[in-house]
Amino acid sequence: MPRMLILDGNSLINRAFYALPPLTSNEGLPTNAVHGFLTMLFRLQKEQKPDYWVVAFDKTKATVRIEQFAGYKAHRKETPETLRPQFNYLKEILRVMAVPILELEGYEADDIIATVNDLAIAQQIEVLIFTGDRDALQLISPHSSVLLTMKGISEVECYNEQRLEERYLLKPAQIIDLKGLMGDVSDNIPGIPGVGEKTALKLLHEYGSVENVLQNKDEVKGNKLKELLNQYADQALLSKKLAAMIHDVPVAFSLDDLRWAEPDKDACKKILHGYSLYKVASLFEQSLAAVTGPEQIIEKGKKQKASGAEIIDTIQQEKNMDGEGWLELLNTWLEQKPVLALSYRFEGRNIHQGLWTEMGICDEHYTYSLNRYAAAPSVLRLWEEILADDGVRKVVADSKGVYSLLLNENKTFAGVDLDLSLAAYLLNPNRSNYSASELLGDYVTDLFSNTPAREAALLRKLAASYMEKLAEDDLEKLLHEVEEPLSLILARMEKTGIALDKAKLQEYGQELEVKIGRLESEIYNLAGENFNINSPQQLGRILFESLGLPPLKKTKTGYSTDAETLEELRTEHAVVEKLLEYRQLVKLNSTYVKGLLAQCCDGKIHTTFQQTVTATGRLSSTEPNLQNIPIRLEEGRRLRKVFQATQEDWLLLSADYSQIELRILAHYSKDPILCESFLVGEDVHRRTAAEVFGVALNEVNSDMRRKAKAVNFGLMYGLTDFGLARDLTISRKEAKYYISQYFERYNGVHRYLEEAVTEAKEKGEVRTLLNRLRKIPELSHPNRMTRQFGERIAKNTPIQGTAADIMKIAMIKVAEAIEGLQAEILLQVHDELVVQVEPSALPKVAAIVKKEMEQAFPISVPLLVDCKVGSNWYDMVPYQVDALLF
Repeated sequence: MPRMLILDGNSLINRAFYALPPLTSNEGLPTNAVHGFLTMLFRLQKEQKPDYWVVAFDKTKATVRIEQFAGYKAHRKETPETLRPQFNYLKEILRVMAVPILELEGYEADDIIATVNDLAIAQQIEVLIFTGDRDALQLISPHSSVLLTMKGISEVECYNEQRLEERYLLKPAQIIDLKGLMGDVSDNIPGIPGVGEKTALKLLHEYGSVENVLQNKDEVKGNKLKELLNQYADQALLSKKLAAMIHDVPVAFSLDDLRWAEPDKDACKKILHGYSLYKVASLFEQSLAAVTGPEQIIEKGKKQKASGAEIIDTIQQEKNMDGEGWLELLNTWLEQKPVLALSYRFEGRNIHQGLWTEMGICDEHYTYSLNRYAAAPSVLRLWEEILADDGVRKVVADSKGVYSLLLNENKTFAGVDLDLSLAAYLLNPNRSNYSASELLGDYVTDLFSNTPAREAALLRKLAASYMEKLAEDDLEKLLHEVEEPLSLILARMEKTGIALDKAKLQEYGQELEVKIGRLESEIYNLAGENFNINSPQQLGRILFESLGLPPLKKTKTGYSTDAETLEELRTEHAVVEKLLEYRQLVKLNSTYVKGLLAQCCDGKIHTTFQQTVTATGRLSSTEPNLQNIPIRLEEGRRLRKVFQATQEDWLLLSADYSQIELRILAHYSKDPILCESFLVGEDVHRRTAAEVFGVALNEVNSDMRRKAKAVNFGLMYGLTDFGLARDLTISRKEAKYYISQYFERYNGVHRYLEEAVTEAKEKGEVRTLLNRLRKIPELSHPNRMTRQFGERIAKNTPIQGTAADIMKIAMIKVAEAIEGLQAEILLQVHDELVVQVEPSALPKVAAIVKKEMEQAFPISVPLLVDCKVGSNWYDMVPYQVDALLF
């Protein structure tokens, strides 16, 4: 059998970093991790002589798992400063050496390894997985083995099915059950507290799986263990899910891409010497000599010829074109205005700084591949004209991506007939991925070998079935009138970005560091000794042993000191308040100050607005996430000082919907008191306080209003008396009283929330006012907590989703209305639009923005928008819009 070697890039580079002493290049660059990794790689190449090989890396945080469990890997230390740049050094060297690299945002290297492993096995290829992570043991099969690094990078143990049986008496698939029961400290997978490896193995030897253990928990010996199994059943199932690798990562590659290829020896030596890796360069030559003998080269040549990507019979034939042929074809398309399916590839750091390199095109008859570097300038000019022609309709899987790439060259894009990614999102907003390769998974036998041309043909094939489904679910209007037009507006917003005052941000970071240092001293004084505040073990000892605070819960490594625990202990000792403030400031400094500085380019921040992430329809913001700036704290709000208009001397205009979700709740519930409050312009929280506490409006004090506000917003999110008690720091009895009083007075709200759940159970889904769909399978789940979660979704999604829909419509109308004026939309954050405007145009632009937002979509109570203006996003003052202009 041919052999594939898969290396876990993140695991191995970390092991190499800690195994070797500090090493630097002649220029002072840290290189010990690169040195260790490449030493391992060349040894493996020499010993295993792989026919295929690949290195898998984590690209970003494991967002897929973090969505399932926010604490996943949350306690991991930041990557050491001297290790962080070595990832890029290593990748640069691997590319020169023709070693394939795979990585994908949101997924871990483990998941990519599992995906590649499955494909290789299906093609009768033997797989060797080289890693330091025992999670990989779940991938062992008759054709897959795991080479596990034991100590540092030199000692390796090979695990196959027989060795795994000998060591654990388990099958590979049971490794995730083992993690489900005992957890995994390194990944912060909780498992069942108090259940270690020995107990977990004993349970699995007897019952086989987590599910069977839980089904038979009453038969388990030991009352304490029974109690734990009962108490942490859901946590065990979640832990098993977190430990399970994802086998269908939508990362684009083919097996041919992973085939061993002889690199340019001189180029390899040059780059290794550039990093002063002279010993490694010598090892490289030895390993290359071992695998490039005449017989090896001939054998690899045979395999290369024998290999061929599968093509689906039903897709159009690809047609080769010369320059004259392209010109004739493009002119025909400009004249006849056909529907074209498009797919693309690009090069560059990211889509905001990239260029498209190849476009696959499919018309009614054939597929075509247009390479920008092979095409004549006249052909490219005509093609750009077609891309900008609204009459030539296009089927794509990511219209925002296409437009973003064209904007990088000051070109435009129009004529979106169907965006399949957005269509798939509307049909099922609970999916985790909407890329072209993911959507085509059901249609392709060899998914990872798709060329852009074949991909375009398959997208065209897929379009017809999607249009049928959209019509069946009555989602066509939402797609074509809201989501698709919005995607092009978002692309322009991303391209424009928002200016960042780096000097002010650096100054703010220095202020934070001074405050953090002062807090450290205060914490040490209150604790009576110095200790590592960031160490849960040391902090636990101080709080629960030295200071004698009541321990609320324990983890495998000792006392829990998580945020929830500290919040509950806030009133027990003055040091807890200081600790909470310390953590907030440290997070502000590390996540936001340093994070924003790292992501600033050309003096701006270019966040990415994602349409297909939240199930409710709200936009999300990534790299950086500008929606998560903690504005409830003054220190967090001050971060907004560093954001300003991209045009010099222009102003920022903020337009914020006032209590939009409560207004939508009033529309849905038709509650007379709530509707009256909005119709007459009352302070709705003050009115609620008066109703709940039974006092006149003028007798409502600030504390009453604060509690009423928590009730108003909390109940539509399914807040319980326990949750309200926690949020307001009151007793559950008092919280229960507030809720009962609220529902007694606002019986229309109570009726609506009950009916929303009942209807959702009958239909298995909910809809927004604009018909956005969300199916809720959780409502019929056998687990009670999951069902309760489904009920909260049923109550909240129509409200939150309608608010999202209205904001999207408002963005489209505002963008159209201010076109040609000296103004641009820069950001959308929660219920707020941030627009930059030339000062003399402010009165007119503010009136337009307020009008379009308030009239975006009619509901039974008025929508109200509050405007503010300022030189930055923090120093903003209320702005009164001229009624005549409005």
